[in-house]
Amino acid sequence: MNKQFRKKLICALVPVSLIASANTYANILEEIIVTAQKKDETIQDVSVSVTAFSGAALKELNMTNSIDIAAQTPGLNIGTPVGEGNNPSISLRGVGLNDFNDNNEGPIAIYRDNIYQAAMPGLTFQLFDLQRVEVLRGPQGTLYGRNATGGLVHFISNAPTEEFSGYADVTLAEYNQVKLEGALSGPITDSISARLSVATNDHDGYVKNRIGPDANEANSEAYRLQVKFQINEELSALINVHGGKTKTLAPQYQHEATDDGTGTAGVTDLYGYSDTDGDPWAGDYNRKGILDIDSRGASLTVDWYGEDYEFASITAIEDVEKLHQEDTDMGPYSGIEPDFGSKNEQFSQEFRLNSSQDGYEWVVGAFYFENEVDGDLSLGVSHFGPVVDGITGAPAGTFGTDLVKFFDYKINYLQKTESAGLFGQVDYDLNDEWLVTVGLRYTQEERSMDYQNRTDGDPSAVLNSCLIPAGDVCGFGFGSSFPGTNTFMDFTDSNPVVAAGDLNELDVDNVSGKIAFDYRPSHDLLVFFNIAQGFKSGGFNGGFLDFTDGVSELDVPFDEELLTSYEVGFKSTMADGDLRLNGTAFYYDYKNYQALTFAGLSQFINNSDATVKGLELEMVWMPSESWDISLGMSALDTEVDEVIVRGVGSVTGSEMVQAPGFTANGLVRYQATDQLSLQVDFSHQADQYFDISNSDLAKEDSYTVFNARVGYEVNENLTLSAFVKNLTDEEYRVYTFDFTGPAGFNQQFFAPPRWAGVTASYNF
Repeated sequence: MNKQFRKKLICALVPVSLIASANTYANILEEIIVTAQKKDETIQDVSVSVTAFSGAALKELNMTNSIDIAAQTPGLNIGTPVGEGNNPSISLRGVGLNDFNDNNEGPIAIYRDNIYQAAMPGLTFQLFDLQRVEVLRGPQGTLYGRNATGGLVHFISNAPTEEFSGYADVTLAEYNQVKLEGALSGPITDSISARLSVATNDHDGYVKNRIGPDANEANSEAYRLQVKFQINEELSALINVHGGKTKTLAPQYQHEATDDGTGTAGVTDLYGYSDTDGDPWAGDYNRKGILDIDSRGASLTVDWYGEDYEFASITAIEDVEKLHQEDTDMGPYSGIEPDFGSKNEQFSQEFRLNSSQDGYEWVVGAFYFENEVDGDLSLGVSHFGPVVDGITGAPAGTFGTDLVKFFDYKINYLQKTESAGLFGQVDYDLNDEWLVTVGLRYTQEERSMDYQNRTDGDPSAVLNSCLIPAGDVCGFGFGSSFPGTNTFMDFTDSNPVVAAGDLNELDVDNVSGKIAFDYRPSHDLLVFFNIAQGFKSGGFNGGFLDFTDGVSELDVPFDEELLTSYEVGFKSTMADGDLRLNGTAFYYDYKNYQALTFAGLSQFINNSDATVKGLELEMVWMPSESWDISLGMSALDTEVDEVIVRGVGSVTGSEMVQAPGFTANGLVRYQATDQLSLQVDFSHQADQYFDISNSDLAKEDSYTVFNARVGYEVNENLTLSAFVKNLTDEEYRVYTFDFTGPAGFNQQFFAPPRWAGVTASYNF
């Protein structure tokens, strides 16, 4: 295998993060074409910080799920606040949102085949038949439609081909995993081609349930059908119909007792239960529940290529439905049992016109988006007490007898969003060494919400005592009288307070921009500087809000946020093209950062100013014909000015959630023969917090995860491989929720244990 081919191969096997200019210069280490600036460019020519994974890299690194890409992307962190397969919490350079309400949207925009994905439940999905994944760091408010305050992730599928081709992958692994993936592509007529891609993933639960069925299983399927019409040499149309479905037992957390209500911390929770076996993948779960997520969508992309201009029209609809039945208390009783249901529908339309002239390039466009989220939630809470309306319960501090359900929340909301924007960007060559980029975007957005929270109960019930001081029933603020049917929160126009203040209506506009300078003093060195802004509109808190947690109508809406980024960096190539070293430093001035806080069982957003600063370094080195080495690191310093946390008070100077001060990733690959390859990759995370109050319970200590792979190319069509994920069986948490106040426990969600398997891949 010659050295030139090896250099091209490494770009397909190793994720690359570069800062690149718009000058026409291509590094021999990199051949990936990206569309980060709404035009086809080599990754070296993009004026933003980009990490790109080719489809081959995703397979070599065993990245089978959308959250897997974080392991090899410096600065990217993805958690699972409500369990595996559910709404992810995505943070990039510290900018993120850990709110799991289905009506909210994060500040890291997710795109699939040029379509913005608004629904949080639809953001955890299988990776299959992809051409590449692009991760853009920093605000992308100029060219992209919505919520790209801190960056975006774009998943791009393989397109239909003019020749017949396809592939099939079969993976067999631990926990009886069977994963299938394949595609067929080719011409239907002289002017019509199509590509059908499918994937399934099934495995048993890896969390042992000592009193019921095991949890954290997989049962998912996905499909994508693309049909391309080449109308003539200048005009084409692509129809993309896609969908996916997951229906499993609900994922389970690990129980950590923190307060039994008697003043003795860490013995039991308020229900008298504690899981003490020390096994992070086992528990006693009385409620199996379900996680059912069904997504469907379709898009029509029309491209016209003129002599000097290119025009694109992208029309799309997306529909995501979800039902999640959670065992919040994680014990062998029916203590706290919520259901999260939602229907999320969206429509988007983008028009874009590009042109390239002597010395400059430009793009202008318009974007329209509308979204409707219909939420249906319920929350049942039960309680031990000596006498409840004549029903004998368990004495305080004991476990094992009847619980008494003392209320059921019923929550319904309807949120509507309409957004429109105009955008443009120009790249201009000042001379052979300098290039300037200027971009501008105007956004206008309207959002409304109707929300009601009701409870049903027995109005004659009187609680004489509880597991915590009398007069405040189980910490929910009811006093000694148990309420009957009641409306706790009426956030509609029928409420005079809401109507008088137009609290359930938001109407905002914003002008954001970008200016960047690229300087190339030599063929092997690029220095750049840019200032960019990102904008995310305000919204409404849509969880279990009620007056018992001290929340009023004024707490439901929250304000828009604005991030201004200052970035400087370099890109260099050395050792005759065998070594590449890139670095970036940045500073974020963050206004009205949307921070998630808790009060009892309610979660809601507070706004606060914040600052973020950091740097990233990445290296790709090929010391010989047989060795490929990739290393990356991120250093981060985040500080939130002040957040009011009910029950805690004013919290100042805290770190952002999922913002470790240091991360590192790397890959070492050895090509033993032309057919046999050996590979080890790793990801290291320093200490981080899962709660804006930075409590000790919400802190995860540093950890390092290793993966390994052996590949053998039988022939040009067939490849066999064996892999191990989490090679050292590292026990680490990917999220926690502290429920010490209302229930005396901490929810913990651990990443999967060591996982080994084999894959056979056949291409034709």
